[in-house]
Amino acid sequence: MISISPAANLLPKIVRTIHWLSVLAIFFALGLAWLHDISDDDALNANIIGLHRQLGLLVLLLWALRLMARWTYRRQQISEVLPTMLRFAGAASHLALYAMLLAMPLLGWAMTNARGHAVSLFNIVSLPLLVAADPDLADSLQDWHEWGAWLLIGLISLHVLAALWHHWVRRDGVLASMLPLVSPRSKQ
Repeated sequence: MISISPAANLLPKIVRTIHWLSVLAIFFALGLAWLHDISDDDALNANIIGLHRQLGLLVLLLWALRLMARWTYRRQQISEVLPTMLRFAGAASHLALYAMLLAMPLLGWAMTNARGHAVSLFNIVSLPLLVAADPDLADSLQDWHEWGAWLLIGLISLHVLAALWHHWVRRDGVLASMLPLVSPRSKQ
């Protein structure tokens, strides 16, 4: 008889929690960036960008936790039944998402430093400077950060569409594995 440790049962829940916390942080960070772009109130914009930065750093922190959890908990039961091409596409899209979830906060952090501002995690822990103050570099980093945001939105959209495709077309339980309240669709 094989016994599964309580920690092994807890890990999938931790993975799901990290995933959905990341989703919320990204969603609100994107919303704040949009609000910042349409607001003319300097005081409000300072608060908006400060919160946007903290959410970006939260995404970075969750990225590290997510990698540790992903290395610990692999959903082999789902990926093993997928054709090779789908496994490759899934791995490539996850790699792109992970790359962007790392790149976006680092670009924002570097851009903030290049604008001559320090960055701190939750206004408690001062973070090191990634770059020296340089207005030209700050402008370039801002462009990269904005283009990266559009790329991230595209990758997230693709990720959501793939999850829906798995649920409605393949009916293989991928979506249900990340949304406990969703039942796997039966194959008919």
